[in-house]
Amino acid sequence: MYFYFQDLVRLQEKIAVSSPHTNRLSLSIGILLLLFTLPLNVEGQQLPEGQKAKDIVSWEGLPDLPNSAGVAGAFVGRAGDAIIVAGGANFPDRMPWEGGTKVFHDDIYVLKKDSSGYRWISNLDLTLPAPLAYGATIQDGDGLILIGGTEGNKVSRKVLRLRWQPEEKSINLEELPSLPKPLAFMEAARIGNKIYVAGGQHSLDSARATKSFWELDLSQENTGQFQWKQLPAWPGPARVHPIAAAQHKGDSPYFFLFSGRNVQSDGSIEVLKDAYRFNTKTKEWNTLAPVAHNLSGGGQSVMGGSAVASGDAHILIFGGDPGDLLMERLKKMSKVDSLNNQLPSANNQSTEQVIQQQIDRLGRQIQNNLEEKAPFSKDILSYHTITDTYDKIGELPVPAPVTTQAVKFDEDILIVSGEIRPGIRTAGVWKGNIEARTPTFGWINYSALALYGLILVGMGVYFSRREDATDDYFLAGNRIPWWAAGISIYATQLSAITFISTPVLSFADNWIVFIAYFTIFLMAPVVIYFYLPFFRRLKVTSAYEYLEKRFHLGVRLFGSISFILFQLGRMSVVVFLPALTLTAILDMNIYAAIILMGVLAIIYTTLGGIEAVIWSDVLQVFILISGIIYSLYFIIDYVGGLDVVYTTAIASDKLQFFDFDLSFTSLATWSIFLGSFALQFGPYTTAVIQRYLTTEDEKSAADSIWTNGIISIPTGFLFFALGTCFYVFYKLNPEFLSVGMQNDQVFPLFIGQQLPVGFAGLLIAGIFSASMSSLDSSMHSVATVVTVDFYKQFVPTSKEKNRLYLARLVTVIVGALGTLIACLLATLPIQSLYFFFQEIIGLLSSALAGIFILGIFTQRTHGTGALIGAALSLVMLYIVKFYTPIHFYIYPLIGIPVCVIVGYLVSLVLPDHGKKLKNLTYRTLVAKS
Repeated sequence: MYFYFQDLVRLQEKIAVSSPHTNRLSLSIGILLLLFTLPLNVEGQQLPEGQKAKDIVSWEGLPDLPNSAGVAGAFVGRAGDAIIVAGGANFPDRMPWEGGTKVFHDDIYVLKKDSSGYRWISNLDLTLPAPLAYGATIQDGDGLILIGGTEGNKVSRKVLRLRWQPEEKSINLEELPSLPKPLAFMEAARIGNKIYVAGGQHSLDSARATKSFWELDLSQENTGQFQWKQLPAWPGPARVHPIAAAQHKGDSPYFFLFSGRNVQSDGSIEVLKDAYRFNTKTKEWNTLAPVAHNLSGGGQSVMGGSAVASGDAHILIFGGDPGDLLMERLKKMSKVDSLNNQLPSANNQSTEQVIQQQIDRLGRQIQNNLEEKAPFSKDILSYHTITDTYDKIGELPVPAPVTTQAVKFDEDILIVSGEIRPGIRTAGVWKGNIEARTPTFGWINYSALALYGLILVGMGVYFSRREDATDDYFLAGNRIPWWAAGISIYATQLSAITFISTPVLSFADNWIVFIAYFTIFLMAPVVIYFYLPFFRRLKVTSAYEYLEKRFHLGVRLFGSISFILFQLGRMSVVVFLPALTLTAILDMNIYAAIILMGVLAIIYTTLGGIEAVIWSDVLQVFILISGIIYSLYFIIDYVGGLDVVYTTAIASDKLQFFDFDLSFTSLATWSIFLGSFALQFGPYTTAVIQRYLTTEDEKSAADSIWTNGIISIPTGFLFFALGTCFYVFYKLNPEFLSVGMQNDQVFPLFIGQQLPVGFAGLLIAGIFSASMSSLDSSMHSVATVVTVDFYKQFVPTSKEKNRLYLARLVTVIVGALGTLIACLLATLPIQSLYFFFQEIIGLLSSALAGIFILGIFTQRTHGTGALIGAALSLVMLYIVKFYTPIHFYIYPLIGIPVCVIVGYLVSLVLPDHGKKLKNLTYRTLVAKS
């Protein structure tokens, strides 16, 4: 460590005699560079000792079900602020091997959650229309949908909607369309407005399993199409008592089906360990790895268990019958049934006693067998939909009840009653909570994080001394080198969204979105030859000054307001994402993280202006790209080489680059390429124009644009390669995944768990900086627009000092507002932040990009026509967003053409006073002398 300190001293001595304009910035960068050379623990971070055993679910007993005997096969689900338990069956007197009879119930019980915890509501006299059990339950807002089941002597086709009325403490029941056939012992799950039902049996006379797979679309309730539809069944055997769940794999929702048992018409039974996935869009099935195949060799049965979705890509499976003793029990039970049938025909008391002794002996054998070998599992498995792997994450304190349903209630998971051994019910109610598997971050990482924050603030303080006028604050006095401006453009568009979420695209799916990076390069000549000359030669500070010169003040104000709204939406996302990152790595509240990031960005941007923004961008890009390269090296070395990565990725179809589907509703190469190219018009012709204006001349500005375009493709390749490596790493090591995590947390999780101490802290700091880079750019851009397009426009006699003060004040206000919106965003479930961000850009920037196209490339278009075209574009995108299934990549392909075509046609129809267009359109641009 002494030698590293000496290096720092020598570096400081050299810097002391260098240029006074860069000495402190260079010292800051130098300190960070030396951090990379510190001795590193290449083994990475460590999970807390208690979490290494993967027992991460804590359980607590709740008050027992009022039916003290317990029930199996009840309809269980959440209805508003309560858990409903309806129907079910049990053996209240004697077990079946003792001659007992199964009794079906119609009782409805309500478990309510309030400030004091969970309690059963007493004095309720609520019942179903008839005793019912062994159907399927679907949550429906403040009620449940009860599907099929058996009444004890027959199987039901009925589907009931049960609504809990908490004020009246009553239940309302209404009938929905009946099933195509009677069905019981099946499972169901809901995706959006659609209910999917799979498996089961049609009759009690024959226990034969079926391959029933039906769909009911609740959105069609008031139409003639509101009925169950037959869907193609899975490729495997028929089954009863399967497990079903709805969960995403990447950006798409799927119906998952696990295990069960197949009962043939001759009574033969096959215990199933297989699993399948149904794509609800393409209506296709995929065969998955057998349940727990990577834990128990050949896999295991979980028939009769229950499951809930957790996070973006996990399904939690509770217990289930392994099936090891099923056949032995069934043989003994068959003998018991046969002997019971002989009792009425016994010709004397002696024969009756012999038969009864045989029944008692078989009953004791069954009972002893159950006590010696608990047949129902205690295991809690997590299945990861992306890597198709399982992990054991804990056990229940008792055998996990089967033929019941695990229910999510906020952060709790409840398992109510059920069957803990064949024929044996429990009235117990268990509440589970998943404990976050957070790595220890350590003081060295915290120190690197704190140092980075101090350096950013120091940059703001340093550059604030050079800002005596708005020209310095907004344009840095045109003293930014072309290469720094180019890296800053890249950093602004990079953001934490790109850095964290882009690898998730290839981690969760494949490479088909990679082609979007080529559109950034293709955008460079468009900006350089068709846009840049106007902004440089007109000497504008805000791009919207051009709109007033080309059209009129109204168009300028429309553009400015649209830009401000767009930036507020953008700011909220780019602050929220690193906060999500922080909480995945550190034990910190997400709202505290959002506020921390917002405050830091506000401080250095308010003080240092565009110069602090640009140089912090340069530092950020260096750290982040270094982090990606090191992460790639680490994973490739860890898994055993590049060939392991390649073969695993190929086997899992993770290297698909193209999809030539012509669909308008899903990701396809044509829509990604064209949509992304259209999407670039928004940011590169409006949002980052200030970067073009901070350089010395037009040639330097063009060089900065080319710099951004050129580095986008290789860095994009690194992002997607890293995502593929993440997939291979976690497929081979599923125990490192954090149960219930969001997909966008995979990179932060990897950083915290695997990367060396110190480097991890620095890379996390770089991620925060990436977020703050986008945040500071948005704050500064909005401050520029407000000051130049509004204040200076309407108060032209204002003093330069007042404008600078206003610019800083607006920076603070906008930063605070963006931070507040990010806090609100943290309450929303967002499947993919990258796609959510792209959707915001497509919706809010299309009309604005269309106006600039009209201004630069047409001469006949006037201000009124441009405004009408923009308004109609917004209306059209609203309709497309909320009333069509069209994919968001196509939004700009609709929004921009509508604005351009309508704006031009309206201008041809409506007369307008002529306006001199010299140097205001591409055709009237005078060559630079």
